[in-house]
Amino acid sequence: MYWRIGGVEHYVLNLEAEAKEGVARPRPRSATFSGTQPSTVGVTRWASSPCRQLLAGATAQGVYLWSHKPFAQLSSLVYETTEFGRIADLLWAPSGDTLFVILSRGYIYELSVQRRGDRVLEYVFATQHYFARGPGEEAGIGGVGLAQRRTFRLPDTNSEVVCAGAAQYAMVATKSHVYRMTWAGALKSSSTVSEVYGRDGNVVVVQMGVLEDTDMEYFVFSDGSVRIIGKIDDSEKSADSTEIVQTLDGPDATALDFSAASMMMAVGTATGTVYLYALEEKQLHRVGRADGSGRVHALRWAPDGTAVACVHATGHIVMRTLLGREVNSTRVGDVEFVAWGVAARVFASGARGAWGLGFARAMSSAGSSVSLFSDDMVLVQARGVDEGAVWRVEHVAASYSGVNAPIRVAACSADGRVVVAGARGMAVSTGHGRWRLQRAARERTVEYTALAWSGSHVVAACVDHGRNMARLEFWMGGRALDAPAASIDLDAPAVVVSAHGSAVLVLSERGVLSEYALAAGGAQVELRRTVDVAACGVDARRVREVMWAPGACGDSGAALVVVQGAQLRVVHDGRASNVGRAECVSISSVNIGSMHSAVWWYDGAQVLAAPVSLDDFMSNGTRALDRGPSVHLALDFYPLVIAADHGMVIGLDQDMGNTPLLRGTLFLPALLSHMLHTSEPDALMYAASFEHRRFFAHAMEKLLHEALVNDMRLDRTVRMLAHFAQFDDIVVHCARKTEAAFWPRLFEWVGGAAHLFVRCLNNGRLRTAAQSLLVLQTMEPPDVAARCVVQLLARAARAKSFGLCTEVLRFVRATSVSDTEMHALYVRLK
Repeated sequence: MYWRIGGVEHYVLNLEAEAKEGVARPRPRSATFSGTQPSTVGVTRWASSPCRQLLAGATAQGVYLWSHKPFAQLSSLVYETTEFGRIADLLWAPSGDTLFVILSRGYIYELSVQRRGDRVLEYVFATQHYFARGPGEEAGIGGVGLAQRRTFRLPDTNSEVVCAGAAQYAMVATKSHVYRMTWAGALKSSSTVSEVYGRDGNVVVVQMGVLEDTDMEYFVFSDGSVRIIGKIDDSEKSADSTEIVQTLDGPDATALDFSAASMMMAVGTATGTVYLYALEEKQLHRVGRADGSGRVHALRWAPDGTAVACVHATGHIVMRTLLGREVNSTRVGDVEFVAWGVAARVFASGARGAWGLGFARAMSSAGSSVSLFSDDMVLVQARGVDEGAVWRVEHVAASYSGVNAPIRVAACSADGRVVVAGARGMAVSTGHGRWRLQRAARERTVEYTALAWSGSHVVAACVDHGRNMARLEFWMGGRALDAPAASIDLDAPAVVVSAHGSAVLVLSERGVLSEYALAAGGAQVELRRTVDVAACGVDARRVREVMWAPGACGDSGAALVVVQGAQLRVVHDGRASNVGRAECVSISSVNIGSMHSAVWWYDGAQVLAAPVSLDDFMSNGTRALDRGPSVHLALDFYPLVIAADHGMVIGLDQDMGNTPLLRGTLFLPALLSHMLHTSEPDALMYAASFEHRRFFAHAMEKLLHEALVNDMRLDRTVRMLAHFAQFDDIVVHCARKTEAAFWPRLFEWVGGAAHLFVRCLNNGRLRTAAQSLLVLQTMEPPDVAARCVVQLLARAARAKSFGLCTEVLRFVRATSVSDTEMHALYVRLK
């Protein structure tokens, strides 16, 4: 997930001066030059290159090229005539070296994007200043030129072009037809708008595209409806025949984007509501909207498919998770276009300018702390949430980030050390603001695709471009990065690496999962087993997390827990089954009585858990997942880590600040409630393991409150809490925070309010006894309550706790009906 970090960069640009210059000194009809003044004013269409390093913008008669970061104009091409119409849209070819300019009268210009050897922008500093170059600025910015190659013409030039889309092939829509072309310019097929719409209607296509990795296309029409078109699998019909696979008439759609990484489609509407459509489920989910957010102008999925940036008419850029949870919102101005740059940067543009926003992503962590990384720095949780968590910020060594930024993958160890990898090579922090780097020769040729920590070892999957081979390397985290302690050649590059104790799981892009055992010292690595998950129906390109399900079965019976796209899946017995929707998954050990562990996952709204008993563990570990979740935990922040030793879920929350806030909530009450239902002794032992924690009493108060209000296992809850020394404090605090209507039910099991008061006096808990006076006055007769007050004041006076005496007298004075009662109290005290 992505969290905003740092401020918003505002690009104040102007194209008007350049346009006036073109009138005073006419240029050739097609010319390329390097502009000196970047601009976005007057740009009506934008297109981001496939590599996400370049941005193309179009005015009515010109095409301009910018770099994403820094935002600098690289080249321009201005047309002096409009005989073929104004520029209606821009399309990038998948190769990134060709740009198609779509004109409104049905003509298409094919432009060549040529990278030159010169440098448009050099970062040269005076020798007397010690300014470090920023991330990716070591080599400066190379020059890029635009040159026109060819001109194509659509069959129908009488109908105005309205939009275009691209993926495996190019698509151009006029008011009457939709044309599909190859990137060589040949016409592939065509359809009328009525055929795509499914019926006759006075509508035009406002947006369209190809759903990557599928044979389907999507169309958004001017009436707000959406059509998903697929090929007909019928040998009697032509190969280009299509049919409407899905019709979405409910939302008044204004923008749409599809993510092949998660197979999710985001649909924005005129009311500001955002819908998510799961292509595999064929279900439309409404994810809500902020009040007054306004029309959705644009949507764009992050490259990894875990977040979608939504642009609203109010000028807000809202970041939503894979399943629709809003995590942050930034108001920048009048925005109509949004695109993702390299790594975690977002570019937004409108009629009045352009903006750049930097974001940070969560990294895999071997401990129970949260860690983030951005283009050139990492943020590591310094203390526990219950101890006042703060961020420890470390900037990646400038000598590394200047050449290899942005950071693409990162991992954090249990003791807070971080390993990062950018375009080439990797760097390991020592935990004191210093970094260990690899030798220059290795750094230039090796690209790391996945990282993880296994104890004190860094497990790194890489591609050696010098030798053209994939490897798995094991490095000692506390030593120089001269050579790995062990190395294994792989058949294909790895996409996911995860470590669980001494076991390391590696998933290759071919869909083969390998488990390696790391011996003590890391000098020896043994291959334990391999599983072909691709044969089970798992798409390795879309897998984000993989781990073994808790189970005692051997190699043949073990099951895998996989997060593929937005689905939590279990791979067992040669097939993959869906458990439910999930963004992340974690397994925590319990090992108390008949309780072995718990599988946790987040479904976009709440944290769910499936407890695994010893019987489940001894079978195949999937029986608990087949039963479904039995623990539900609603959160007001985004969860990232299940801190089992703290009994907490830790995550992040972000509102108006530039740095996300660490948040946490206790899962202990919810899990104990489940354990009380299955086994009271197990619940008692599990609760006792947290008795030394400072939050223990508060957690037990929540447990007792839920049992009291929901009338669920109150008798078992009270019996368990009675074993702890803080029992009286827990009961009194819970009662004071609960409505008086529930008190009779509570004290029916506790033993009466007066009995609790006497027990507090006998145990020396005078402050707890004072806090119970409010309950006594409600549940006991006045003479009993008065007698208890006298006893408390006498005990407090003998203990010389005069401050407590003052508080009690102030309470009695505030709650007495008349002065007569106060006088009677003073008489009894004498």
